[in-house]
Amino acid sequence: PAIEVTIEWRRPYALVGLIGGRWTLVVLAELHAGGLRYQDLHDALDGISHKVLTDTLRRAESDGLIRRHLDSGRMGTATLYELTDLGRSLDEPLAALGRWVDANWELVETAQRDWVRRIRS
Repeated sequence: PAIEVTIEWRRPYALVGLIGGRWTLVVLAELHAGGLRYQDLHDALDGISHKVLTDTLRRAESDGLIRRHLDSGRMGTATLYELTDLGRSLDEPLAALGRWVDANWELVETAQRDWVRRIRS
């Protein structure tokens, strides 16, 4: 029989869908200190293509994590990207994940090395 996925088990999948893009967390982290223009954000993210940054920003905006608006402090049509209150509400959950990584990363690396040894033998 098929296993029914409960709501509790769907939540992690929803979270991964929300922040699981390769660059999403990095973009959110860059915006944590304050709003940035597109080019400044691109320059801060070494290695990201313009297409991937645009797609990542659009997805985060559609999910309500960031907003974009005209930068009133600049001439012309400079767009500023910044975290929304919803985006900022990820601070503590992501900090908790960071603490987990700090506390457990050596165990993860040990497990990875053990796995590589097992598959090679």
